Amino acid sequence: MTITHCLVLFLAPLAWIATPAAQRTYCDSSQFNSLTNVWKPQPDQNTGQVTAVELAAERKIMVRVLEMFKSAFVPTGAIGLYSANYDILPQAVTNKSRYGNTYSFVLSHHKIECLNDKPVALDVSLGNVSVQVNTSFVDEATVPADTGFSFLPRGYYQRKDKTELPQANDQGIQEFNFADGTTVWWLTRAGVLPFRVVTRREFLQKQIEILQSRSGTSAKRLAYYQGLLSESPDEVAIVKEIEVPSLNGYAHVFTTLADKDSRVYVTVNPDYYDRSQPKSAPQHILIRLRHGSATFLNSTGIGDRHLESFQKLREIVRANLAELRMAVK
Repeated sequence: MTITHCLVLFLAPLAWIATPAAQRTYCDSSQFNSLTNVWKPQPDQNTGQVTAVELAAERKIMVRVLEMFKSAFVPTGAIGLYSANYDILPQAVTNKSRYGNTYSFVLSHHKIECLNDKPVALDVSLGNVSVQVNTSFVDEATVPADTGFSFLPRGYYQRKDKTELPQANDQGIQEFNFADGTTVWWLTRAGVLPFRVVTRREFLQKQIEILQSRSGTSAKRLAYYQGLLSESPDEVAIVKEIEVPSLNGYAHVFTTLADKDSRVYVTVNPDYYDRSQPKSAPQHILIRLRHGSATFLNSTGIGDRHLESFQKLREIVRANLAELRMAVK
């Protein structure tokens, strides 16, 4: 989620003492790269979509998140640009299986650069960390029309040392690390997750439903899925799409987690949500930290410093996971 678009944020230019004969201001990157603890708040977004009582409760959580970062993180050679967004996502309204208002906090890390002989922070984020309350899980908002279900990105089950599906635990804290350097933490109630995996039977029934809803569907393709359904057990649908000779085209087949082309499909777990809680209450929290590639960050001239900044943000999140988890109702 981006928090600004096409916006240039000007910092106060650095001042140098100069003689009257040489009243000039120079933009020397070696000087403003040393600027530290520069923060830029953005106005709260979409506050009109929630009641005053809900907004007060949600703001309290967002303020605590801001304090968590500002008390321990010092942007160096960059600006900390942050805001809270109280936008109610469409799926939170239309999907009756889920419950709760959606809102989030985003802290972006922006490099300070020279522009027109002044130090400025351009609207090009080097990376960000977001704290998302009750937001959609894993592409819930963009369910592929050809399958009817969301799927887990591989980083949720392809670990460095093992390959396994996400499992609920008593701590209600899970960490996932992706190949591109992104880290995701999911904070939930103990022993349960807000999504569940789709079974083979469910997956095939949905494919048949989709095909039957379309005009001109191939009878051979429909029979293919109906045949699989007649012999499918209720186990996890781990799926990939390959060319099936009998269909003269591509179709879904079942495979294993070890297959790098596999996808694990999931859907909302309606039993997860406690509807006795106010909609402002966090039912689950998703924290996502992502940054540009090392090559991109090194192109800034101080890539090591930026990577250190993101490592610090990662440490701050990990140090506060238990407290944030306590906010989940």
